[in-house]
Amino acid sequence: MLAIATVLVMVPSAPEPPADRTKKHQRPLGQRVALISLTVVVAFVVPMLVATTIAGPNAAFATLMGVIAGFSGSMRSGWSRTIRVIPFMGVLGASAAFAGYGWGWVVVMGAVGLVAGCGYPYGYLAALVYAGFVPTMVHSATSGRNAILIGCFAIAGGIIGVTFAHRLGATRVTPAPPRRPGGVALPAVVGVCLLGGGAAIAIATSLPHGYWIPLTLIAIVPPLTMGDTGRGRQRLTGTVGALLIVIPVSLIPLPLWTFYVLGFLLFIPAFAVYRRSYGYYAFFESAAVVMLVSAGHNVLETGEARAAAAAIAIAMLVVTVAVVTWILKRLPDARAPAPLIDA
Repeated sequence: MLAIATVLVMVPSAPEPPADRTKKHQRPLGQRVALISLTVVVAFVVPMLVATTIAGPNAAFATLMGVIAGFSGSMRSGWSRTIRVIPFMGVLGASAAFAGYGWGWVVVMGAVGLVAGCGYPYGYLAALVYAGFVPTMVHSATSGRNAILIGCFAIAGGIIGVTFAHRLGATRVTPAPPRRPGGVALPAVVGVCLLGGGAAIAIATSLPHGYWIPLTLIAIVPPLTMGDTGRGRQRLTGTVGALLIVIPVSLIPLPLWTFYVLGFLLFIPAFAVYRRSYGYYAFFESAAVVMLVSAGHNVLETGEARAAAAAIAIAMLVVTVAVVTWILKRLPDARAPAPLIDA
């Protein structure tokens, strides 16, 4: 895995050129597509194959989610902060694998919300919340050793994701949010209620693919809490659009391997358009993840279940925004609304 990160470092990254020289310094389309394709192979395909061979499919998904968490956290919180969060990804992956898909998993997701909420005033919220991608997709381990291996592969994925983001121009750190009423306690409680509560609903109702509830919350919450409601809406519409496209495609009788090929291929346009359109990035990335996790399943049924889970997540978010708004208005030093209530 260190060799993979080294290869990513060697992939050239051009600094942002001045506005009047953008066209002159822009790489040809074919060269950009080739570089992104090579990066997808190095960052996604090879690590997942290695993880599957050594520790099974759960390790592969831990690696995949680690890459996405490392990349997303670096782009939102900065790569320097996300590096410090990578060990937390490993702990989450190993804990979720050891606990299994039950109430122990609910505790793990609640811990993600608690830690992320505590890190919010210091600019770590996005990096910590995105680390929660790892336990959403890791639900069992064959042994304690296997759980530890899953955690190690989550760490490896995080390193690859941070390296990838750094090569794409992620900033070292992003500005921490201004201090808000409620200090650390309020975002910590909100984090536990959202992620822990979403996981609890999934387990209590035995909802098929209920892990999509916290997964949806993790994808939407960071842009909203950072005041970027536009990106929050783009993430939501991109995810829904991906489901609407992937489900009809899944009705075509295709061999199992085609789902994996299509999934990895969809990552190429996702990263190609990241700087130009976050909405299209969210669409292609969501479609890629759905393709990969749906391989071997009835995608029509899983798509319906994930749509229901996403609806529950959105309802939880609406209720949470209303409650937080009500609380903030009654705090003695509430000088301005927190970014969360911009939603």
